[in-house]
Amino acid sequence: MYYNFDTDDLTRAKAALLLYAMYRSRDKQSSLNGVDTWKRFTAYIHGACLKSSTTAEFVQAFCKKAQVSAIVPKYLDTGDPVSLATGEMIIAEGVHDYRSSIISDNSLMPVFNRENVYLALLVRERIQREKLEGGNDED
Repeated sequence: MYYNFDTDDLTRAKAALLLYAMYRSRDKQSSLNGVDTWKRFTAYIHGACLKSSTTAEFVQAFCKKAQVSAIVPKYLDTGDPVSLATGEMIIAEGVHDYRSSIISDNSLMPVFNRENVYLALLVRERIQREKLEGGNDED
C-alpha cells in the first residue's frame, strides 16, 4: 500500500494521490458534488487526457473542468518527512510536501489515459475508508 491507496504500484499510487487531492480540493459549486459524481470524475480524467500531453497540463485541464480553483496541500501530504534545501528532514504539523515532483512526472500520463476507472476506484476506496475511520473532514 502506497500513499494510503490499496495498490502495490507506486506509479498508480502517485496518479491516485494527485486525483484524490484534486477531488478533495474541489469547490462547493463543483459538478463533482451530486448524484453522478464518480461518473463525471472518470469522464473528467478521460477528457483531461485528451487535451494534455504532460501531467501538468492534465492537472490544469482536470481542475478547470471539475471546478478546482486550487489544490489544497494537506491532501497531497503522505506523512513522509519533508526534505529542506539544507538536506534536513522534518515532520511537523502544518508543514506539507506539495509533491510538485508528481505534477512534473509525465510517466503518469499513460496511467491516467488507460486506467482512469481503476484510479477512480482507488480514490473512492480511500475516501470510504477515511469515512469509516472518522478521519474525513467532509463528504
